[in-house]
Amino acid sequence: MATVCWAIWNSHNQATFEQNILKTPFNVVYAACGFLTYWAGLMAGDDREAMERGAKMLRSNASMMMRICAAPAKSATK
Repeated sequence: MATVCWAIWNSHNQATFEQNILKTPFNVVYAACGFLTYWAGLMAGDDREAMERGAKMLRSNASMMMRICAAPAKSATK
């Protein structure tokens, strides 16, 4: 949960201070995956493996959802 909050906070700061408008909410999810992967490197043993698996699972699900969300937009323009 902390990674999601941190990713949202970083996106908020980028939008507020750097005027980088969030193009898609998936950017927040991918940032959270990056934080999870980084923080997993700071852990040891089973906790590290579980966190790495969780990051991989979150990234995989986000990619699948991104493809699902993009599919109707392509067919609507034709």
